Amino acid sequence: MDRIEKFLKKLSNKELDIVYKVIEQLLADQVSTFDIKKLKGFDDIYRARVGKIRIIYSQNDSDLKLIEISRRSE
Repeated sequence: MDRIEKFLKKLSNKELDIVYKVIEQLLADQVSTFDIKKLKGFDDIYRARVGKIRIIYSQNDSDLKLIEISRRSE
């Protein structure tokens, strides 16, 4: 089991719904409502922040790969 799966099991149902909605919108390329920044030093790695949850992902053309999901305090 990887870190993302472990983290998702710790979330409440409300937070889990938020994470899934964000991922769906990232896949559909509807990212205008989120706080998204490109990470320094990388060409294709971004950070989306929704509330206290941070989603780090890479995006190449139509391919989306989740790298990490964590709380901002961790």
